[in-house]
Amino acid sequence: MEDQVFGEIISDKKICKYIFETILSFKIKEIYYPEKQKEVKDPKHRERKDVRFDILVEDYEHNPYDVEAQTTDKKDLGWRMRYYAAKIDQRYTLDKGKTYRNMKKAYLIFLCNFDPEGEGRIKYTYHTYEDHNKSKQFQDGLEKIIINGKGIPNGENADQVGLVNLINDRPVHLNAIFDEIQTRIKDMNEDPEWRDKMIDYETRMLEKEQEAEEKGMQKGM
Repeated sequence: MEDQVFGEIISDKKICKYIFETILSFKIKEIYYPEKQKEVKDPKHRERKDVRFDILVEDYEHNPYDVEAQTTDKKDLGWRMRYYAAKIDQRYTLDKGKTYRNMKKAYLIFLCNFDPEGEGRIKYTYHTYEDHNKSKQFQDGLEKIIINGKGIPNGENADQVGLVNLINDRPVHLNAIFDEIQTRIKDMNEDPEWRDKMIDYETRMLEKEQEAEEKGMQKGM
């Protein structure tokens, strides 16, 4: 599934909530409307890298959830997740005047069409543990998840397997929500205006990347 198609589909509130519940394996009471391509900037530190979240959403307890589609293995997922988590904390998890005990939980979810760990599992979940005693989980409220589009089913629930099939553009015959997702994908792929919009977006993103590279080269001179 292409990045922009994914973003358009999951920006639907009902579908977004269902996808999160499928990945996290717990029920979410309710969510606010998802924000698509949410950009977080730091005007006071313009030399710092900005972040553009694919889909950012909060539940009704204001816990933030970020879901990203990764199509290329740049060998930087751990570093990328660390930076994204820092940006989420900076903006969303602790209000001024509150103590650290008031911090919200945060969930980072990366949907990949490659296996970053090479173990063949559909779902990799990461927390912070004490080095000498892995039973001691550090309670920092951050959960990082990678869904491996190349994963091999091994006891996962049918919804998670269906999601992996969806990532790989394979048909899913499971429930009404997957039917709706696939119908929307088909409609978008057959819409010439949507295809033109995708091409324009990809061109703008490429131009931004090239501009950033040129600025970086100029600074290095």
